Amino acid sequence: MAAEDYVCLNIECRYHSSQPFSVCPQCGHHNTFVTQSNMRVRGCIGGTLSFGIGCFLLLIAVFVSLVVANKRTALRINDVAALLLLYGLAVVFLIGGISLAIGGGRWFISSLVSFGRRGGSGRIR
Repeated sequence: MAAEDYVCLNIECRYHSSQPFSVCPQCGHHNTFVTQSNMRVRGCIGGTLSFGIGCFLLLIAVFVSLVVANKRTALRINDVAALLLLYGLAVVFLIGGISLAIGGGRWFISSLVSFGRRGGSGRIR
């Protein structure tokens, strides 16, 4: 019977091992090892939740677009900003959900984290 593969939960590490360690040898985080199958289940659950949130935001954005389009007044900058924000958040959640469910989402989450930092792609501590 083959031994199960363990993976570190740290998004920038993902160290693979045949046994769980109390401290990851690569990144130094404590108690971060889970089985590979557990990682896949977590990715599918997170991806489904994120995809659902993205669909809900897209539904709200379409509804707000219809309301704004049916107004008899001129389009204001606040309306445009709200629509862009809703559509942008919907797209981020949809892409994040798909990437989490399919491949673990490491590339997408890492790019979001490094985009939010001024220093670029440093290590997460």
